[in-house]
Amino acid sequence: MEMMPDEEYKILAALQALDTLDESERGAFAEKLKESAELTSELAAFEAAIAAIAYTVPPVPVAPDLKNRLFQRIAELPLTPTESATIKPIVTSPTENNTPSLIVRSHDVKWKSYGVPGVSFGKLYIDKTKREITCLMRLDPGVTFPMHRHAASEEVVVLEGDLIVEGEVCHQGDYIRSVPGSTHSPLTQGGCLLLMKTSLDNEMFV
Repeated sequence: MEMMPDEEYKILAALQALDTLDESERGAFAEKLKESAELTSELAAFEAAIAAIAYTVPPVPVAPDLKNRLFQRIAELPLTPTESATIKPIVTSPTENNTPSLIVRSHDVKWKSYGVPGVSFGKLYIDKTKREITCLMRLDPGVTFPMHRHAASEEVVVLEGDLIVEGEVCHQGDYIRSVPGSTHSPLTQGGCLLLMKTSLDNEMFV
């Protein structure tokens, strides 16, 4: 690089402070900087001015959801082949309890009389610890189930027909939940089939 007047070196000092010189210009400027205390002072002034620029710019408010949007954009970026090769699938260990699921086929349900005319039930599962029974219950048309008090929560789903509970007519797919201590005497007009989970300790008022 040819020798330049001092004025041009001052221009280079400004460009150096902005970090825009190429390699050859930086080399020539560094040599001149060793020889000139005035140029060193010029460079320091430029660097100080540039450092102050960031503090004079008005602050720009950051959107509250900026971080979430950035994470969302990152998550949407496609994986590179290298990243795909390093990601391993999560393998969960089998549970210690390998008890098979209980499956009761509809044709295997043993229907029994509930002890009330026109009411029968088919046991599906009994939890002896919780004193609960899950069963199917069938009421013939026109049957009124006796008044009873629930020892625990009772859950009923109407599978077929109609069930009238506390004046509300429930049809196929409707769900009824009764709280502990509550009493009622449901009835059916056209007959119904119910899926029921209830306490073994309900109190019957016959």
